[in-house]
Amino acid sequence: MLRVALIVDCNEITKWQMDALDAANDLLRITLVLSCSNTRTKKNILKNFLYYILNLFSLKNELTGRLGLKCNDAAVIDFVSIYEGAWQRIPESITAELTKSKIDLVIKFGMSLLKIDKPLSHFKILSYHHGDPSLFRGRPAGFYELLQGRSSVGTVVQELSNKIDAGKVWAVSHSKILHHSYQKTAVNFYSNSKFLLRKAIVNLARATPICISADGINYQLPSNFLVLKFILLIGFRKTRRIFYGAFYEKRWNVATVGDANLTGDLLLDLEGSKVANIADGYSFYADPFFSADGRKIRLEALNSKNGLGEIIELDAVDLSKQRVLLRGGHYSYPFSFLFENREYLIPEVASHSSPCILGIPFGGENKIMLKGVENFRVVDPTILEDKGVIYLFCGMNSSAADCLYLFYSEAFDKEFSSHPLNPVVIDPTRARMGGRFVKKNGKIFRFGQDNSYGYGDGISICEIINISTSDYEERIVGNIKVAGASGPHTVDAFNGVSVFDFYVDKFSLAAWYRRIMPLLLRGLKRR
Repeated sequence: MLRVALIVDCNEITKWQMDALDAANDLLRITLVLSCSNTRTKKNILKNFLYYILNLFSLKNELTGRLGLKCNDAAVIDFVSIYEGAWQRIPESITAELTKSKIDLVIKFGMSLLKIDKPLSHFKILSYHHGDPSLFRGRPAGFYELLQGRSSVGTVVQELSNKIDAGKVWAVSHSKILHHSYQKTAVNFYSNSKFLLRKAIVNLARATPICISADGINYQLPSNFLVLKFILLIGFRKTRRIFYGAFYEKRWNVATVGDANLTGDLLLDLEGSKVANIADGYSFYADPFFSADGRKIRLEALNSKNGLGEIIELDAVDLSKQRVLLRGGHYSYPFSFLFENREYLIPEVASHSSPCILGIPFGGENKIMLKGVENFRVVDPTILEDKGVIYLFCGMNSSAADCLYLFYSEAFDKEFSSHPLNPVVIDPTRARMGGRFVKKNGKIFRFGQDNSYGYGDGISICEIINISTSDYEERIVGNIKVAGASGPHTVDAFNGVSVFDFYVDKFSLAAWYRRIMPLLLRGLKRR
């Protein structure tokens, strides 16, 4: 366990910083707190007036509210920093306390630009930066990404040096941008920030820094004119979103195609595919998977009356409906797998249950509740068996677009443990599961949904470089798109035939009804 010193302002930190410390609690012991009492930010009220107003309703949120720091076993030393222009320096008498306390690591949650003088240079100092340094340096966090219509906001934990953004990066994440709301975007990247400190400490201990350049533009606080432009743009996006939600809906369907290479860049063409005819009583088909013998395709079929998903089977050749497997609650993503020559189904049941495995005939009488994850409502659960270990990949209801979680066990009927690097992926371009794993030429490929701009508009193909009960590493090696439509967000293959889903946006006067009704039904069921 590392002996850690914190640098803070007035013995306070924010809620997200407290969460980050809690998430890494088993790796560190806070021994010393250096509390600076004179940190100040120079403000040009006239030039940046509208930004400061915007800041009150965006970056100031429930995660950035300041809390009194309580570390019962830590010594607290108050000090006054020495200013050298825009830089702050810690007095040498205070720095000497780090040596006396045998500090292994310093975490900077306070002060502004910190001057690393010689006594301080003997210590590794970690600090957060909200922004991908290869694209966005400076401040404010998330503003220019939203203004430019980017897909995500980067966050890094880096090692400080006297050159801005030039230190080693020890952890990185990318958080989904909600293009209609600066506040929701900020809450999202601050929420994901809590996971990075633990990752940074683990990578630092293993001496495995993240390769990322720091040559992005160094942005400054925006002018009043730029903020006005920003507000009008966000207002337009918000209005467009409300109109879309009321009168447009995604019409999902599934199709099959032969000879599709699912391990490289791929553009699926609907003209050369067999598209299903959606059976009466359903609004769309999505989340297709082949059965173990390849004769059936199981998928989510949305009931047009109640807006709840049902799991049905289609004939894999003519895509005609055969039977309903699951209905009642909301079911989707009917991933199946073979274990000891028996087929099991692990559908998504996040709206009404913790994850479970269903044996043939896939009814409630053959249900196996997964141990260790009883308190989670997981999204798109997908099983991978590798080297005698069973891995459960999934998302969580509140963060599925950004975060991929990993659990492991030695058997389905034994306890599943949370992976120490959870969430193992924080990136809206690939986090959410999008199909069965593919093993080819000794490699393992994972399909991740690209939810960066919209839900389910493409698949990122990720090669798993390293997986164990202590490590996880992957890289994007390709992507899958659909020509003339959006998607896919789920793909599967069997004996050279691939099945995928896609959607087109359709105008409908009843779109608002079909969005509200399932929410009302789920609310009534909870009462």
